[in-house]
Amino acid sequence: MKKNLKICIRVDDNVIYEFSGKITKSMMIEAANDIEKLLLKKCLNKDKIKNVFELFVETAQNILNYAYRDNTIDENDEEYRTLCNYSLYCFTSDDTYILESCNLIEEDKKEIIREKLEAIKDLDHKALRKLVRKKSRSAEDRHENGAGLGYIMMARKSCAPIEVEFSPYTKKGILVYKQRLFI
Repeated sequence: MKKNLKICIRVDDNVIYEFSGKITKSMMIEAANDIEKLLLKKCLNKDKIKNVFELFVETAQNILNYAYRDNTIDENDEEYRTLCNYSLYCFTSDDTYILESCNLIEEDKKEIIREKLEAIKDLDHKALRKLVRKKSRSAEDRHENGAGLGYIMMARKSCAPIEVEFSPYTKKGILVYKQRLFI
């Protein structure tokens, strides 16, 4: 089962970046750097571009660390990949960016994600900042892949609530996870 990454970046209705290929950590870093440079050339608001870059990286880390992988494939195998799609839309008329991602997750992750989002959905930026400090000092959400602050950090950088959608996939116990961030 070959799995690839697809990235499409649009400014207004013009595609400024497209990629389709293997997903690896180094490829994600390279893509994020390329995207940041392109957006800095095309757009004026450098603070927003920084947020777009950071959210792209956070989303990529989530996909690399938590996306469903077919365990029948050896991790060292060239075919060991994760399915992922990214779309970033930039609307210069109102300086809005929308980062959408789509990947596979195990069904039991759905409730964990919902609980994390429910816990932060009504918090303003000040409360989110306070929560980050509190959780950074404690080991309460820490795990092997990080500090457990991803959704909180995403919410801090977003100008609207994080939207998520879960839908069935062809393999039992697997869901398609779609996420939309507004910057």
